Amino acid sequence: MVEYAKDMWVLATEGEKQGVLFFVVIYAFVVCLYSFLRQVLITQWPVAKGFLKSASVEEWGSTTMGLSFQDYKADSLYVYQVSEKTYQGKRVSPWVIVASHNARFLIKGQLNNIKENDDGTVDVFYNPRKPEKSYLVKPGFFGMVITFGIAVLPLYFYLNAYL
Repeated sequence: MVEYAKDMWVLATEGEKQGVLFFVVIYAFVVCLYSFLRQVLITQWPVAKGFLKSASVEEWGSTTMGLSFQDYKADSLYVYQVSEKTYQGKRVSPWVIVASHNARFLIKGQLNNIKENDDGTVDVFYNPRKPEKSYLVKPGFFGMVITFGIAVLPLYFYLNAYL
């Protein structure tokens, strides 16, 4: 395997397609597999009741080129308690989405997934080892399947094409 990686390095430095693809595929595999495993862990985090102070779609960055070039992101602020200690959170979801003006509906959809309880509280999913790290929306099954697919499909196609 080490010899193969060395050979691919030589090909990549020469700009050969197979060598470049090898490193792109390995990078995608490592990053997406890490993300997938992280999402699986987050689905097991405990829940605390919190109070949502704000949740909105906000402009991100700035542009002078018109609305179609403006980007947006979810902005939130919530307060929750773990072991009688109060924390503030800002993260909506592990999936950080920055969307264009025309794709703001993706962020609105993410905000619509915040579960509001009958008593006015929201569910806050927090890291039991670092309670200051939290989200309002757990990773969903579909998102985890997409992440896993992005990790393994390029590897499968690479192996199928070159080995």
